[in-house]
Amino acid sequence: MDSLDIKRKPFIDQLQPGMIEEGYFLLKKIHLNIGKKNKPFLRIILSDKTGYLPAVYFDSLKNLQKIQDACKEGDIVNISGILEEYNEILQIKLIKISRENRKDWELSVFSKRTPHDRRELLKELKIYLNKINNNDLKKLSLSFLNDKEFLKTFLDSPASRFYHYAYIGGLLEHTLNVVKLVDSYSRIYPQADKNLLLTGAFLHDFGKLDEYEYIQYNIEYSRDSRLKGKTLLGYERVKPFIDKFIKEPTIKIKLEHIMISNKGQKRWGAISEPKFLEAFLIHSADLTDTSQFIFSESRKDFKAKPGTGSEYAGNYISIMDKEIYIG
Repeated sequence: MDSLDIKRKPFIDQLQPGMIEEGYFLLKKIHLNIGKKNKPFLRIILSDKTGYLPAVYFDSLKNLQKIQDACKEGDIVNISGILEEYNEILQIKLIKISRENRKDWELSVFSKRTPHDRRELLKELKIYLNKINNNDLKKLSLSFLNDKEFLKTFLDSPASRFYHYAYIGGLLEHTLNVVKLVDSYSRIYPQADKNLLLTGAFLHDFGKLDEYEYIQYNIEYSRDSRLKGKTLLGYERVKPFIDKFIKEPTIKIKLEHIMISNKGQKRWGAISEPKFLEAFLIHSADLTDTSQFIFSESRKDFKAKPGTGSEYAGNYISIMDKEIYIG
């Protein structure tokens, strides 16, 4: 069998309008739609480790239903089609699509990963956590990094499904950035408790460990996440360790508050909004790193055409409640 890299041809980030393309991709989404004049079509999202590619497939309703029955989300598919721009977004108009045997392929090609070495990220994170001078908080933090089962999940987890660090290792990368930000905050604002900042920043997104699950190589929301939300999941995961390691009542209640307030506002998933300095600074660091990622990626993904108004990244970025200027 040929290697996958030889057989699959260009990655998504190498594709250009006008190309006739054939290759192998992960099927992220497939949905039957009815368009103008009652014309049926499939709306599809394809992916590989470099990104996502929208696709459309037009045919008779009967044939489209057969394809939808044969090709399921999470399958590897072989496609061919013509690349075109639609509303300034690159998409592929499919000529054919068929399901491949997933066992025949090296699936890491289809899963986007952090561009950094996760071992180096983890090593750097440990250096910051070893700066914690409170013995109880340090024991609490390092207890997670000494748990092999936890580490496996933590190093693989994404930080989101779509918007920021939505790839393997994304949660580790985001967590380290938030820890580094609060470490710098502690030097600018010496009145803040550095030990609480570092511990809270490390723990703040632990709900993400239970928020997502991999279903046939798709990142999906877990049942518990849909019913409870990531903030409560994070609190529930950390609370037994707080009870086990933290003796001082004020530190305990502050750490619990950080776990339920770090999203800042209830519309973003917070159970309570930040009510003291360290809780606010952890939320600010989380928001800063999330926002910079969205701004930076938008600049990469959308090419400006000066003077046409297309210096704005697409239309409306819902998670930021605004258009993003990338000119």
